[in-house]
Amino acid sequence: MTEADKIALLALDIDGVLTDGRVLYAQDGREQKLLSFRDIDAVSEAARRGLKLALITGEDNDWVEAVSRRLKVAHVVRGAKDKLAAVRGLSEKLDVPLEAICYVGDSDRDAPALAAVGLGVAPADATAPAKAAAHLVLKSGGGRGAIREVLEHVLKQAPPPKQEKDSQATATLDSARAVGYIKDIVEESIAIQRRVGEQLAPSIVKAAEIMLSSLRDGHKLLIFGNGGSAADAQHLAAELVGRFEQERKAVPALALTTDTSILTAIANDYGYETVFARQIEALGRAGDIAVAISTSGDSPSVLEGVRTAEKKGIKTIGLTGQKGGALAKLADLCLQAPSSSTARIQEAHALIIHLLCGLVEANLRYNL
Repeated sequence: MTEADKIALLALDIDGVLTDGRVLYAQDGREQKLLSFRDIDAVSEAARRGLKLALITGEDNDWVEAVSRRLKVAHVVRGAKDKLAAVRGLSEKLDVPLEAICYVGDSDRDAPALAAVGLGVAPADATAPAKAAAHLVLKSGGGRGAIREVLEHVLKQAPPPKQEKDSQATATLDSARAVGYIKDIVEESIAIQRRVGEQLAPSIVKAAEIMLSSLRDGHKLLIFGNGGSAADAQHLAAELVGRFEQERKAVPALALTTDTSILTAIANDYGYETVFARQIEALGRAGDIAVAISTSGDSPSVLEGVRTAEKKGIKTIGLTGQKGGALAKLADLCLQAPSSSTARIQEAHALIIHLLCGLVEANLRYNL
């Protein structure tokens, strides 16, 4: 048997394990934190597989109570300053030996407990002492699927659960879990979009001013990105060439993602990384604006497009994610959506695009 086969109790720290360690403050001063549905689902799966579950946290507040209710975890140790003592207390209370406990923690304070249990696990972004004490360091960070990953490790040798014979039951969604998933994702998206307003408003205004100045001087926008960002590029161009909310003259905006003959010819003859750069070389003029969209900020074709734009005297505006990537350094102005999730970044980009369209449209007072 492997060490993973012996586990009977899964004990979890909260901050930095179930969450990414960040704290959001609402206008009324209340703390808000985000949980990943992947981890919520993993906790439910662990219970379904017969594992005992416990939360161990140094905090003792309403948020801890809300999390324990949401996860349906009966054993919660609050205000635990000594994590090893808390784990030993659970071992005695639940009659589970230390070697049958998997504890997941991310901080220096967790290190003694991580070393003492049968399987000590540290998320990818844990502190160095926590990683050194752990038996397993995950690829996932806290709040980003860490519990899903550790559960997969614990259960990898376990037989799958028995399936219900009722084919109708296996053919339909678990309604409660599906509704919970929807609510969690919506709340997560709302929190991120709220941060867009709180953190990026001045930069969004500056981006709109840059675009307006160029358009008033008779120039155009060149917009590009890959995948979902290609769709965003076309979305922005469509709102400007057509209309967003007001009747006005058409705005010269071109998405460099739509001509399949050009895209495939350039990719075939020169390599895909040049598909936007070559078009900017052909169509761009000094004074134009290049809007580069990349959730990672590291897409080679997008970065080459930005470099070519700069060579031609074209100002660049980037839309990317929280980390920014190389795009944050290359672009003249970069709007970094406050998330590391591709889906949440794209949702934030849609909001930013609508804000830019609204600002540009409301301030167009010239004849194109």
